[in-house]
Amino acid sequence: MTMGMSRREDQIKAMSSEVRMEILRLLRDAKQHFSHQETADPEAFGVCINLIAEKLQLAQPTVSRHIDILKRAGFITVQRYQKWSYCRRDETALSEYRDWLSETLSIG
Repeated sequence: MTMGMSRREDQIKAMSSEVRMEILRLLRDAKQHFSHQETADPEAFGVCINLIAEKLQLAQPTVSRHIDILKRAGFITVQRYQKWSYCRRDETALSEYRDWLSETLSIG
């Protein structure tokens, strides 16, 4: 599958932030990190942005900007439920990025 450079640029930008990397790590083990979420199963439905902000000890608008970058890169999906937004990793997109990076840099 060929992907446009702007998407790749968005992906590279998404991976260039330790905060965004931490968001992806937290979402990898959503049930472990967010088992206290009562509104929806964190693994099946996603994690509320407010809980991610709380976990990172960052303001919700700051986390929302990071989430937006990850969403543009295709690494997470965001769905609204009532007044909240929930995030989940897109494992296929992350895997494709890893494979592209490996091929591009001739790793392994």
